[in-house]
Amino acid sequence: MLAIDQPGLGVVRLYAADQAPQQQALENLDRGVLHPPGQLVFRLENLRGDAPLWLFFQANAWLGSSMHFALRSPQAWAVQANGWLAFVTSVLTVLSVMSLMGLWFGLLLRDRAYLFYAVYVLAYALLSAVSTGYAFHPLELGWVADDPAMVARVAGGMAGAASILFATRFADLPRYLPWSRHIPQGLAGLFLGIVLLSLVPWTAARALGGWLQNPVVVLAGPSVLTLLVLAWLRGSRYAGFFLLGWSPLVILTVCDSLQSFNLLQSWTWLQRASLAAAAFEALVLIAGLADRTLAARRDHRQALHRAEVDALTGTYNRGALLRRLQNMLETETGPLSVLFVDLDHFKRLNDHAGHQAGDQALVALVRTLRLELREHDVLGRYGGEEFMVLLPGQSLSQALGVAERLLEAVRNRRLAISADLPGLTISIGAAEAQMGESMPQLLKRADQAMYAAKHNGRDQVQADPRLPARAPAG
Repeated sequence: MLAIDQPGLGVVRLYAADQAPQQQALENLDRGVLHPPGQLVFRLENLRGDAPLWLFFQANAWLGSSMHFALRSPQAWAVQANGWLAFVTSVLTVLSVMSLMGLWFGLLLRDRAYLFYAVYVLAYALLSAVSTGYAFHPLELGWVADDPAMVARVAGGMAGAASILFATRFADLPRYLPWSRHIPQGLAGLFLGIVLLSLVPWTAARALGGWLQNPVVVLAGPSVLTLLVLAWLRGSRYAGFFLLGWSPLVILTVCDSLQSFNLLQSWTWLQRASLAAAAFEALVLIAGLADRTLAARRDHRQALHRAEVDALTGTYNRGALLRRLQNMLETETGPLSVLFVDLDHFKRLNDHAGHQAGDQALVALVRTLRLELREHDVLGRYGGEEFMVLLPGQSLSQALGVAERLLEAVRNRRLAISADLPGLTISIGAAEAQMGESMPQLLKRADQAMYAAKHNGRDQVQADPRLPARAPAG
């Protein structure tokens, strides 16, 4: 068996002594053709050791990078062919699955980085399928076989442009390298230009697109790698991800392109190494995207938390309290009570011991109150030294019992101890939400009850005087 690895496109004819002429082509979709992906195979019968062989390659628009010829026995060839077929199938499966995952998450999260990734990986998978002949055998894609050189150039151009746009967004190059903003755009534009030239119906334009492809790859690969290294050195975590995944493939792709300039011709393993590097890159980059998405979600949660939480006490702030109270008023079917809690003589503490002592007293107050509340009760800082407690499912009578426990806990804790200052106490106003009552009305009644507690001597709880406390059910 005469095996030709990476023969390129177009018909190859074999003439041997005492044999009928044979011809093969990667893009031949005849199921009787004997070749695995990326390889042409000719049977040699009764070949004499000194018999010459003539091979004629039809001129075509896309030649293989570096052809390799080997004579093998049928058994050795079958082992090699099956292994190569399994390897290419595995790589293209990984690329296709990763591309679909990127597309799904891009649409789900509305993140263009995932979409650029999906286009890049899918386009590279198509390019690999054409260059290895997998698109013809075993896939038998007739639309590719009609003009495989054009499909390969379009896929390569789309892969190049999408990879650069993905790298720019994924590694946040405009943030870390603002001076380089137009470089990735220009390089991506060159690849898109190759795509457009390959699609126009004029032969000269298509030829120009084919001629430009390898020089653009050789220019773009090292340029983008340099930008990624600089961004990584300036703190871009995801530039490091990209470098880890993309560098092997870029280096191998550039080396493969150099073979069109009659360099590195002995490196016949480049295509296999590039396929393995592509699968490795797809896995690394999808892991990087997942890490980036989790980090973004974590940052979003932290931002929401900071927007709802009082920085000093760690309780809900006023805005979060009011949103939760409004939601309870709209959804709670049982009783709902509100406690307004105010720290007594807080200004005297600040004036005498300083604001730091006042802050410490507020933090200690929150810790004390939390110990007396249920898990689903809501505690927050309404403003200054004033706090609010939301008690879902609690009637006014029950809320007054909770308030008494809070008063006693604060007395026992003695939040501020000084030579000339007594332990701090709290005043509490309590009110129960009434049918059809608005939130401002409820808050006004609880606030007035709290001021009544202060007016009557502090360190006590007062209910809204206009509404008598109901006895607990049962």
